[in-house]
Amino acid sequence: MENKENLIKFTLDMCEAASKCVVDMHNTIYEYRKRRQLHQRKLMLIKKKQLALISSILLNKRRQCWALKRPRKFWEKDCQKNGPEFFKENFRMSTSSFKELCKLLQTLKKDDTNFRRAICLEKRVAIALYALGSSIEFKKIANLFGVGKSTVCKCFNEFCQEVWKTLLPLYISALPLNSEEVQEQISGFERLGFPQCLGAIDTCHIKVKPEFDNADDYYNSKDWYSMVLFALVDFRCRFLYINVGNPGRVKDSDIFENSSLKQQLDNCSVLEENSKVINGVKVPVLVLGDAAFKFSTRVMKPYSCDDSANIAQKTFNNQLSKCRKVVDNAFEQLKARFPRIGKGIDSKIDNASSIIRTCCVLHNFLYENNDVVNKDWIRDFKTQQQASELQQPEEITTENDDDRNGEKIRRCLARLFNTQSESSENEIGSADSDDNNDVNIYFESDNEYEYLNDTS
Repeated sequence: MENKENLIKFTLDMCEAASKCVVDMHNTIYEYRKRRQLHQRKLMLIKKKQLALISSILLNKRRQCWALKRPRKFWEKDCQKNGPEFFKENFRMSTSSFKELCKLLQTLKKDDTNFRRAICLEKRVAIALYALGSSIEFKKIANLFGVGKSTVCKCFNEFCQEVWKTLLPLYISALPLNSEEVQEQISGFERLGFPQCLGAIDTCHIKVKPEFDNADDYYNSKDWYSMVLFALVDFRCRFLYINVGNPGRVKDSDIFENSSLKQQLDNCSVLEENSKVINGVKVPVLVLGDAAFKFSTRVMKPYSCDDSANIAQKTFNNQLSKCRKVVDNAFEQLKARFPRIGKGIDSKIDNASSIIRTCCVLHNFLYENNDVVNKDWIRDFKTQQQASELQQPEEITTENDDDRNGEKIRRCLARLFNTQSESSENEIGSADSDDNNDVNIYFESDNEYEYLNDTS
């Protein structure tokens, strides 16, 4: 009986304990649910704030201090209100050329973001052109256009890369040579007075600021730091081929001998096909060089300037010098139009070659659009050159001057020019005695030597 009572008591105690456990469990679950609901309300409040922020962004409710407000007057007002002369003076090209350039550089266009409006394509191109057309610091350009200095640098570098990528195949595509291009150049130089000529070659040293570690490589023979632009120029002062990046210490002849142009001249079958027999001598298509280059059947250079030169040799030198002025004119116009390279490149040496290449491509682009160089730019450049102590290095190479085949061609051309000169003098003498005869006149223009037939 006693055991039975103990068992009942134990059972009641167990039921009471179980009941307490159930109550405690329900209380715990209630507290958990209560805390979870509180957390959910907090999360919902955070989500509402996020949605409100996103909505304000989408509705162009921008943060007031996201970008520094700068005055924007030059491009937005001055360049739009003033005439075409003001535009060309600042950007080195006409408005029509500028619009055409923008059409070709559509990849420079940027999209607006949720935080700010992008600089329009026209302004990005204008910033880069203004930087090329002046030698002032990027900080001043940034203040002028109402942008940051880093923005000017970015626009400038992206512009140079895109011009080289996009415009190079369109405006400097002479290599590999084709028959149509070769015949056009031969005809053009024949009008200038030199037969069988593809173009004129020369180098131009451009002032740079190299790094200290390799500064000696850029120190040229005239005692200043430079980077070399080697070019082949056609009869219209356009660049057919350019080679940029060699330090100023490298010789002109070495640059040419190691260039792809030299390989093309030696191995191109089109040049051989367009050879011509003149006075019994087979004259190949050739280029005109100065005393710095090696003499060969493909490279004509002047005779040595000494007292032993005969009349025919002097006539040859004069004719070659006249026709080689196209390359001098091209370099002069390039530097006059783009003072960034005319007065020296102050950017990093790694960017110097890109800047020079860009100017060369734009030079051809503007020639194709008949966008001429202002005479004032040429005059200012010459004045600046005269005031500057930086002289272009001059080299003389006598290596291979005794090339027998090359000398045979040069003597043939010298006799041809001498005969033409004597015939011209006789015609002028006859014209002086007879006013009714036609007179053939050669005159020098800004870019080339043209032939006129004038009736007295």
